[in-house]
Amino acid sequence: MDESRAQLGGAANPTLMPAYYLYAVLPKIGGCGLTVQRNGQTCGYGFLFPRQMEGDTPVYTLRYHRLAAAPPVDADELTRQTARLLALRSRVIFYDPLTPKSYAASHRIIGELDLGRPDESEAAAIRAIHRTVWNNPPEILYPVDMHSTEFALPTSLVARADGQSAGFLFGMTKFGGTALPAPWQERLRHGLRLESQTMGVLPAFRGRHIAFLLKKAQAQDALALGIEIINWTADPLQFANASLNFTRLGALAYEFQPDLYVFRNELNRVAASRLNLTWLVGSQRVQERLSAAQSVAVVALAGRPEVVRVNDGHGAARFDADAATIAFEIPADWTALQRDDLLLAQRWRETTDRLFLHYLGKEEGRYIITSAGVDGERRYLLGERVDERLLESLCPPVIPKMWEV
Repeated sequence: MDESRAQLGGAANPTLMPAYYLYAVLPKIGGCGLTVQRNGQTCGYGFLFPRQMEGDTPVYTLRYHRLAAAPPVDADELTRQTARLLALRSRVIFYDPLTPKSYAASHRIIGELDLGRPDESEAAAIRAIHRTVWNNPPEILYPVDMHSTEFALPTSLVARADGQSAGFLFGMTKFGGTALPAPWQERLRHGLRLESQTMGVLPAFRGRHIAFLLKKAQAQDALALGIEIINWTADPLQFANASLNFTRLGALAYEFQPDLYVFRNELNRVAASRLNLTWLVGSQRVQERLSAAQSVAVVALAGRPEVVRVNDGHGAARFDADAATIAFEIPADWTALQRDDLLLAQRWRETTDRLFLHYLGKEEGRYIITSAGVDGERRYLLGERVDERLLESLCPPVIPKMWEV
C-alpha cells in the first residue's frame, strides 16, 4: 500500500483512496490491492472493491491506477486474470478513475430538505464538506469520482438545504463480515452487507435531523437491495454520535478495535479507537425507531442503582461487574476535551479502551451496547448482558414486513 501511494503521487493524486481506508477498511469489506506487472516491470496498481452479488457470483470493481510512464493495459485481460486470482467464481469490472464519468442525481423531498444521489458538482461538494468538518488534509479525503454511476456505490447521498449541499453519507458494498450471534446467523442474510463509511453535516445545518434522515434513506436503499445488515465504526467517546446511533437508530455494538486508524485530525487527537456497529435494518426494533414520530429518549440513570457503573470518569475502573445492565461513562464533550487537555483525553481513552475490550462481546455473559444514558451532566453508554432473551428481543425469529420505502 505504501509503495502504491508513493508511486502514484500520494497526496498530490486526488483519485487515490485514503491510505487509512486501504489499510483498515478495504480488507474488512472483502477487498484487496494488486500490483500489475508486464515482463517483470510494474505498470500499475489495482484495488478490488466488492460491488454486488449476481446470484451466487460475487462481482468486484477493479479500480486501476496506471503509472505515468507505463503503457495502457488490456482491460479485458486484466479482469480475467484478476478473476482467476480470486480462486472462486467471480466477475470483475474494470474501472479507470481518469476516464469521463456520469452522475445520476436523485431527489427525495422531506420537508425543506432534498436527499438523493449527487450530481457531479455535488460530488465535489461532498469532498469539500468532508474537509471542512474534520479539517482533513487532502491525503485522507475520498476521490470525487467514486460517487459516479460507473463506480456504483450502494450509498452515495447528499443532503440539500437552502440551495446548497449541507451534508453527505456514503458507504461501500461488503462481502461477509464478522460472525453474528449464533441465533442471528440463521435468520439474516449476512453474506452481503453494507459498510457505511463516512457521514458529515456542515455546522450551520446541524439540529435539523439531517444525519438521521441520511441514515434512514440508507436503510431504505439497503433493504431495497436485499441487504439486512449495515456496519460502520464510531468513536465510542462521542456522545452525540452515540445518542444518534444507539438511541435514535437502534444500532448495536459488541465489537471494539483500539487504535484502529493511524490518522490524526481535529476530532482524533489521540488514538482513534472505534466501536464496530451492527445495524439490523430489517428488524422490528430498527423499523419502529425509524418510523417513530419522535425520537426515543436517552436513558435517565438517576435513581437507577441496578445499572452498574463500571468507571468513574477516567479512573476507578472495575472489571468484576455482572449486572444485567452496565454503564460506561464517557466524556460529556470529547472534542473539546481533546482540544483543551490532551493528557486527560489520553487517560479517558486508555481507561475506556480497557473496559470495552473486557466487557464487549456477542457470547453469553458478555455485553452488547444498546443505548446511551445521562445522569445530570454525565454521559454514558449502556451495555446489556448477552443471554437468549436479549438476542431474541434484538432480532426476533420472525422478521416483520419492512416499512414502506
